[in-house]
Parts: sequence; structure tokens; C-alpha cells
Amino acid sequence: MRPEAATLLLVSAMLLALIIPPADAAGPPEHANTSSRAVEAVKEALNRGPADAPGQNKDPDAEEERTESAAPLPGIWAAVLVLVLLAGGSAILLRHLKKREPDACRTVVSRPPGFPPELADRYDRATFIGRGGLGEVFSARRRDDGQVVAVKVPLARDEVTGRAFMNEMRFLEELNHPNILAVHSVNILPVPFVEMEYLPRTLKDLDKPLPPETAARIAAGIAAGLAFAHERGVVHLDIKPGNILLADDLTPKIADWGMGRMVETGRDTGVTGYTLAYAAPEQIAPGRYGRPDARTDIYQTGAVFYELVTGRPPFADGNLAGLAEAILNDQPLPPPAFDRIILRCLEKDPANRCQSATELLDAILAAMKGAGEP
Repeated sequence: MRPEAATLLLVSAMLLALIIPPADAAGPPEHANTSSRAVEAVKEALNRGPADAPGQNKDPDAEEERTESAAPLPGIWAAVLVLVLLAGGSAILLRHLKKREPDACRTVVSRPPGFPPELADRYDRATFIGRGGLGEVFSARRRDDGQVVAVKVPLARDEVTGRAFMNEMRFLEELNHPNILAVHSVNILPVPFVEMEYLPRTLKDLDKPLPPETAARIAAGIAAGLAFAHERGVVHLDIKPGNILLADDLTPKIADWGMGRMVETGRDTGVTGYTLAYAAPEQIAPGRYGRPDARTDIYQTGAVFYELVTGRPPFADGNLAGLAEAILNDQPLPPPAFDRIILRCLEKDPANRCQSATELLDAILAAMKGAGEP
């Protein structure tokens, strides 16, 4: 039986239990008690708010008020709900439930309004590309010379968000490096926006695993870009295949610094998210491993390197809680190439990893030379 059909039958049975009264009011049969308990469990789950999550404190007064105000569902409405489910409502319910657990390989942020109409005199043919830590990115053609560029705008268009966006984006103009996506300009008028070079491909688009020498060259490029940024006090904190853009010759360029921060000032972007499949242990359990820092980028580069040579991230679990548990406690299977470098990057304790991106770069280059790479 398909999962959707099983869910439909289960929910329908629960609702029918509300319609059909017990055979004996003085002592309902055991199966009726079971149905009642199931229905109450569903009710409790649907009514549970954030404060009622397992392991959190509950307000006894609020719980009592909820219990007193919860009247039995009239039979006619239960019947209507059953008909809705039979008409396809279960599919809607399933889609809603699936949306409650985000993809482990995606950083989830809210969708902004779209390409600002105020920029229509500068750009045309704007096409949505994706969302990052601080903004939404479009490809667009400049009207003055016809060049296709990437345009990033903040997630919200209010003044406070715009200023925060501009403060965090201005440092990107100083990150001029072959392995960092080039920023053409940072602008505040007519709306806050950043114009960058446009590259249509990312590491996520490549078929994997890659030949070890190709994977090593890409990993070395990522390490070189990070070393340049780290020397200027900037960390990324969300290195993943989707944030590594590719030139035609597969030169990697790091993009989307919205999750990062300035190390010297400790100034965060205000976005605390990360992508779980590539997250370092300290991002999941800072109380155990300390605050994320430049060595977090080392771990994430190792996770990407691992995927390039194996075809999958170091840890994979369909359940997000299980994935987080694996990142904190399990050891990845050794990769088929560059295993010493990659596994050192993936050490749980930041103190046991390469301590700088420069150290990682040197290790990769030395290994490539030892393997006969030019």
C-alpha cells in the first residue's frame, strides 16, 4: 500500500471514530478506547504549539483552559472532513507535513518580494537564481552594455534591513581574489543592491564523484579563496557545493558570504543558519566545541572535498536529528583519495583540524605534487 493511501485510511478511521458513538455508553469496548486515544493523540499533536514541544515547559493553566474549551467534534463536521480527505485533502496534508522538515542540503530562508522595480531602468531580463543568507540573487542584463550580471538584493526591503545588508556587503568589495566571486559594485540607491559577476554553474551541478586530481584542484581553489578572506578577518561559515560557482575551466569561486562574519570584530550578519549536511560540529553544539570560526570553513571545505571524491556528503541520514547526531558522534568512511587531508578537515574538535586555510592549501598542493599533479 502506498504511504499516501495508508495515511488516508488512518486519518479517515480516526475521524469516523468521532462519528460513530460507542456501542455501550457505560462501558465502551476496548477497540473504541484505542480509537479514542488515537484521536486524542492526533488532536494534541495538531493543537500543540511551539511551547508544547517535547522537553519544554508547559503552562498548566493554559493546558487546563485548552482541555475545558475543547468540545467533541460534531459528527457532521467529521463526516465533511472525511469527504475532504477522500477528495484529495490527504495529499495536501502530506505535502504540508513534508514541508515541516527542511532539506539537509539547503539553507532555508524566507522568499522576498522579487526583483525591485526600481532597478528596471538599469537591468532587464531579470531571472531568479536563488536565495542566500542575506538576500535573493537574480541574473539580469545591464541595459547600458548588454552584459549579463548577478544582482543581489536584501531579503526584506525595509530601511533597517537595507542598512544591515549594505554594511555586510561592503566588505565584499575588498575580497578581490580569483577564487572569490567578483563584486562589481555595492549600491544603496535607488534600493540596496550588489552587482556581481554572473556564473551559471555551481559545484552542485557537476556529476560526482570527480577524478581525484580534478577534485583536488577545486578543493585547492576553495582553500586559496578562504585563505585570502581569512587574512582579512572574514569567515564564510556556509561552504557547500551550491555556494561554489564555477568558471568555464572549473575554477571555483566562493559566493554567498551572507552567513559569515568579521572575525576581528565578532560582528555577525544576524543570520545564524547553516546547511546541516555540511555543518561543522561547533555549529550544531557550540557549547561542546566553542563558537564557529575560520576552522569551521576548514571542516566545510573538507566535507565538500569528501563529496567531490565519493559522490556524497560525509554523513547522510534521512532524518535531520539523525544527521546531526552522526555529525557530532560518528566517523565518516575513509574516502578513496586524499583521505588523510579530508579526514583531518573533518575532525570533530577544531583543534585537531588544519588550523588555517593556508595550511590546508599547502597540504593539498603537496599531495597533488606527490601524486604527480603539475
